[in-house]
Amino acid sequence: MTSQPAPIARASDATVVPLPLTDRDAGALAPEGLSRGPRAATIRLQLNCGPAAAAEARAAISMLEGCAPYELLDDARLLVSELVTNAVRHSGAPPGSTVELEVSAHRDRVRVEVADEGNGFVPRPRTADQSKGSGWGLHLVERLADRWGVDRRPRPRVWFELQLN
Repeated sequence: MTSQPAPIARASDATVVPLPLTDRDAGALAPEGLSRGPRAATIRLQLNCGPAAAAEARAAISMLEGCAPYELLDDARLLVSELVTNAVRHSGAPPGSTVELEVSAHRDRVRVEVADEGNGFVPRPRTADQSKGSGWGLHLVERLADRWGVDRRPRPRVWFELQLN
């Protein structure tokens, strides 16, 4: 039985958790360093719902350097920053709550999931306000992600995937 890593409090304490390869996957690495197994690495974090959360989420994405092309990780850093910022600013979560982040590097894609302790509001793109510099987050996700959506398990989470070409 494989035990799951316990959530950790800060991105600076995080480690990339490689998942075991099957016999079929052993020795078969993609050029970017991702295994050809179902997942090469997973990062799970509990971020304090505050101003530092987006920076910690970007740092978590940076831990995958060498597992995916730089351009893909650059897009992932931008998108995770937008989703975590939305969770902090718009979730209605109580003080002292957390944002849950899971980043999985697969052989063909990187998947990012963000969940908060808010009221279950399902996010939708809204009209961006250029004068306030806000409202762009989900528009960026729609534009840059290959797939994205909302999963309502046990607490709503917004996710996106970026495909490796």
